[in-house]
Amino acid sequence: MNFESTTPVRAWVSIWQIGQSVNRSIGKNEVKNLQNKVAFQGERGAFSEIAAIKFFGSSIQPILCKTFKEVFQKINNKEAKYGILPIENSQTGGINEVHDLLLDQELFAVGEVKLKVEHCLITKEEIDIKLIEKVYSHPQALAQCEGFLSKKLPHCQIIPVYDTAGSVKMIKELKENNVAAIASNWAAELYGLKILGSEIQDNRYNYTRFLILSKEISSDLKSNKTSIIFAVVSKPGALYRCLKEFALRDINLNRLESRPGKRKPWEYIFYTDFEKGLHEKETQEALKSLEECTTFIKIIGSYYSE
Repeated sequence: MNFESTTPVRAWVSIWQIGQSVNRSIGKNEVKNLQNKVAFQGERGAFSEIAAIKFFGSSIQPILCKTFKEVFQKINNKEAKYGILPIENSQTGGINEVHDLLLDQELFAVGEVKLKVEHCLITKEEIDIKLIEKVYSHPQALAQCEGFLSKKLPHCQIIPVYDTAGSVKMIKELKENNVAAIASNWAAELYGLKILGSEIQDNRYNYTRFLILSKEISSDLKSNKTSIIFAVVSKPGALYRCLKEFALRDINLNRLESRPGKRKPWEYIFYTDFEKGLHEKETQEALKSLEECTTFIKIIGSYYSE
């Protein structure tokens, strides 16, 4: 990706200023008056669907996607109004594939959901845990339950699949009974399977943060958080100069995470969340000053954060 060819910050800011007059406010109630199709990666019962219902309510029409990239495609093809994607987990960190898609795709974050993730060991029927030979789940869920698996199921074959809820659907269709899945208790209920163990995640404070995505940037004046991506000039003190612009305006950074760039090896871009809405004067000033010490800035979105 050629950073210099990407829309500079001035264009993004002008889009914001134009949007002020349109008053596109994205919230929990607006979905009732719009096409209420929400795309997410996974099967019914996935944590992404639980997060979507938490944000929009139970009236959503779920659009199931096999991959994270397909979520973007569904929105761009107007098959869904919104998408929801996990951006980071409190235990295993950022979701790299989603970060890369946010860089490449032209969608905006208009909301966020912080969901406590409680994993269950799910089987087709009541069975002695010692008889389980295979455990299926998404790699992130397997990583979050690593301690439980090594202690309780050290003899099992661990099989990563594309989705937690999908692993429940998968074992239901298998002929053998000595298999298990790791997913939500709701997934077990949806597919009519048994919960052999609850809250098996290693960290009791296991949360995943999701972003709500849309083709339109939100201009809700209640927005108190903004996410951006930027790349710095390759010279000493460049990152310090960028961070100083936030500090000078008392803007608190919630997160700063680096990812490899696409142009050449060992060049990095930075993903940043900070506690100010895009409409606020301090944000506008900071973004303006960042132009002088960055080669690229992209606004992911501005939204309300509890």
